[in-house]
Amino acid sequence: MDKIVYRIPELDFGFIDEITKGNEKANILFTAVDYGIFDLLTQPKTADQVSEAIKTDPYLTEKFLNTLVALNLLHKIENRYLNTKLAETFLVKKSPFYQGTLFGMKRRGSTDWQRISKALKNGGIQTGTGNKSIIDRTFIIGHAEIAITGALQRAVDVISTLPEFGNAKKILDLGGGHGLYSIAFQQLKPDLEVVLFDLPHVTEIAKEYLEQYGMQGKIKIVAGDFTKDDIGNGYDIVFVSDVTISGILKKIYDALNENGALIYRRWTINDNRTSPLTSVLFDFMLAMRRSEHRVYTLGEYIRLLDAAGFSITRILDISYPQDPTKILIAKKERC
Repeated sequence: MDKIVYRIPELDFGFIDEITKGNEKANILFTAVDYGIFDLLTQPKTADQVSEAIKTDPYLTEKFLNTLVALNLLHKIENRYLNTKLAETFLVKKSPFYQGTLFGMKRRGSTDWQRISKALKNGGIQTGTGNKSIIDRTFIIGHAEIAITGALQRAVDVISTLPEFGNAKKILDLGGGHGLYSIAFQQLKPDLEVVLFDLPHVTEIAKEYLEQYGMQGKIKIVAGDFTKDDIGNGYDIVFVSDVTISGILKKIYDALNENGALIYRRWTINDNRTSPLTSVLFDFMLAMRRSEHRVYTLGEYIRLLDAAGFSITRILDISYPQDPTKILIAKKERC
């Protein structure tokens, strides 16, 4: 062993040290959102004013606000605190890009990450049963919030240029969740018949978004379980986002008109299942939860679609560092 204590390592430990701070940073952020700190600081306030408003210890509150400054979520000007533009955009409830419900979903998931050791020993962890327990209000609204930060816009921008979309008269948003994709499609093409299909309790949340965007009566809502129930037919496009399709491809194929297209938006993972990080983390989480689902490679999706009778016409990469998304356009072959 090298006994020279003042020798500097060849590599910087900073990257590993930054990983260890992830939990600390997340909990600071979650707590700030819980207390409504960012809603308070749309106008400058002192630490004492914040402490009085949220009924917390003045000394610790100032330290807490200083931490948020260090995280670039607040400015400190003399003795007053104010949101940064980043916080104002994503952490204030009145913002159209507010992400507070997403953080509730992240916090719920963080309890599973704390049980990695147990999962490794036991082959997984018990997380509750049934779709309704997992796909609840927090789950749906959280996914709506993250979609509106750019993932939805990037996908819709690309889809709107496709000839399949331009020629379509009827589209099914299968497993459409919050309904924001359905809303975007109808806003882009008002003469398009849009059908949103999802579980009954999910469609009730989608109706709230339709009302929020003034789209009541413009999008048909169908409630059901697409793994068991009929999804209709006569569609020029079936659009699917963030839903596993391996068990329902025949149903999708049969629902499409001749020469109709499946447009599938989904994360992918590389062939040796080690990149990108977002996909690898999600794949590991699914395995920990003993889910029947997993993240597929692009090649696996191609083989699934080919086996179901689809002909892939285009594969579009709309990924960015936090969102490793591909869009696959697959045409229904002539019957």
